[in-house]
Amino acid sequence: MSLLRKCVVWDLDNTVWNGVCLEGRVTERREIKEVISRLDQRGILHSIASRNEREPALRLLHEQGLEDFFVAPQINWLPKSSNIVTISEQLNIALDAIAFVDDEAFELEQVGFMLPDVMTISADQACQLAENPAFDPGYSTRESRSRRYFYQTENRRKAAEKKFLTREDFLLSCRMKLTVRPMQEEDINRVSELMTRTHQLNTTGLILDRQKLVDLTPNRAKDQMIFVAELDDKFGWNGIVGSAVVRVTPEHYRIIFFALSCRVLGRGIERAFLHELIQQARESGFDETEALFKNTGRNRMMRALYQMSGFVPSGHLADDTMIFSLKNHYIPVIPKWVELQ
Repeated sequence: MSLLRKCVVWDLDNTVWNGVCLEGRVTERREIKEVISRLDQRGILHSIASRNEREPALRLLHEQGLEDFFVAPQINWLPKSSNIVTISEQLNIALDAIAFVDDEAFELEQVGFMLPDVMTISADQACQLAENPAFDPGYSTRESRSRRYFYQTENRRKAAEKKFLTREDFLLSCRMKLTVRPMQEEDINRVSELMTRTHQLNTTGLILDRQKLVDLTPNRAKDQMIFVAELDDKFGWNGIVGSAVVRVTPEHYRIIFFALSCRVLGRGIERAFLHELIQQARESGFDETEALFKNTGRNRMMRALYQMSGFVPSGHLADDTMIFSLKNHYIPVIPKWVELQ
């Protein structure tokens, strides 16, 4: 189960505000607005699961200066557990990374019973969320401070895609530019974030402490180094969306960790990133690239990525980590809609 909660799902009546929207008697809870703002700066997303009429509720959120804080809000008359599942799917965030805040014990119990991985919190405890370790990643990155912006930008991408006949035509229109470069010290917090928060798109589950990451910056590392992948498109900056730890010895060029942000899943970024790593192996004189995979229970799609990219199983390490190998005369093709910088 995730220790850090990535998203807080809020009830509205007598939770985000005092009073009931449909009764027309609502007052602002400034302390809740402050909590929402503080968590937003840490990269914690906010959404809504509220039994209400959508338009009046959104109008009140706008009047209180809160509307822009919420992504994928579910304001309807469905069970809140169902709405939380919808939020989880739309944001691509696992249920064990979600917390739910409500003023009614019945709703908290119902969600807790139906979705036991979701953290449930009474509304009268919501003012203390900023002090709860489950909502404190311990550091801030450019990407975490921009996380809500990234999701809102993604909504604009989805809206734009509807104007195209094919997915490929849409992706070509995005003008994606990917930069793969060695990690610098200012990237360390983001790489740490990818290691600890990216579970499904992570090949080995490797987590390195800050000092070890510092040791892997250029001019310090000896046989290992870390690469990051940074993405831009016509909709704006996507930030660092991937990282890889590579070990280079006289015998092998081995990718011991490869992770990608779920935000860019389905755009072919992972193939372009792999292409660049394999190209570097070939330019360094290696005939073969090795890549490690360890089953974490949630990362099967990363094994599939290696296999679809031409890697084949070639051995195991003592801890059951699989070794995949690829002859470097075969390099995965870069999707034609991604430009490597």
